[in-house]
Amino acid sequence: MQEGTPTRPQGSYHHGNLKEALVDAYFELLKTIPAEKLSLRKLASQVGVAPTAVYNHFSDKDALMSEIELRCIKHFTAYLRSNSCAEEEPEKRICNLGRAYFQYSVDHPKYFELVFLDETSEESITEELLAAGMAAETEVRDVICALLEKHGVETSQYNTGLGTFACWSMAHGVSLLAAKHVNHAACMEGRWPPEFMLNDREMVKSSFSAISDVLVAGILAAVQKKGV
Repeated sequence: MQEGTPTRPQGSYHHGNLKEALVDAYFELLKTIPAEKLSLRKLASQVGVAPTAVYNHFSDKDALMSEIELRCIKHFTAYLRSNSCAEEEPEKRICNLGRAYFQYSVDHPKYFELVFLDETSEESITEELLAAGMAAETEVRDVICALLEKHGVETSQYNTGLGTFACWSMAHGVSLLAAKHVNHAACMEGRWPPEFMLNDREMVKSSFSAISDVLVAGILAAVQKKGV
C-alpha cells in the first residue's frame, strides 16, 4: 500500500481480483464524484463488468462500504506508523502522532471522512474491520504505555485506556475544529494566538508541541491521582 493513496498500486481488473478492482474503482471515482452518488452499478461500469457480477462479492452497498472503510483504516494506520519512532521519547511520539493524525485529515480529507465521519451499519462491521481499527488504536496505546513506564506508573487497563482516549480525543478534536475553521475564527478575533491558525507546518508543529505538553501533564496527573 502506498502512503499517498489507499488504492493498490496495480488496479487493473483481471479474472480473480474483481473485488479489489471494484474497491480501486471506488477510490478512483471518488476523485470526481461525491460518495453519495457512487453506486454498485457505476462501479461495475467503471471496471467493465455486468452489474450482476458485483453481487458475487458485495451483497449491497453497505458491504462495499465496509471493505472501503477497511482499506482506509489500514492506510490511516500505516500513516500513523510512518510518523512514530519507537526510539524517541514517548512525549515526542505523542506529539508526532497528534500531528500525523491532524495532517492525515488535511492530506486525505475524503479518506478521513470515510474512516471517522461516515456511519457504518452494525451488520457491515466485520471481525477484520474491528481488528484494523484496533491496530490504529494500538499505535497510540503503545506510546501511552511507554509514557507510563517512563514515569513509574502502572500500565493498568484504566491508565492506558485513559491516556489513549485522551490522546485520540485531542488529535480528533483539533482535526475537526480545523476542518470547520473554528480555530481560524478564534484567531482572527484575537482570542487565540496566531499559530493556532495551523496554516503551515511550523504553526502545526508549535501548536501540537504546546497542546501535547498540556495533554501529557494532564494524563500523568490524572493517573497518579487515581492510583490505579
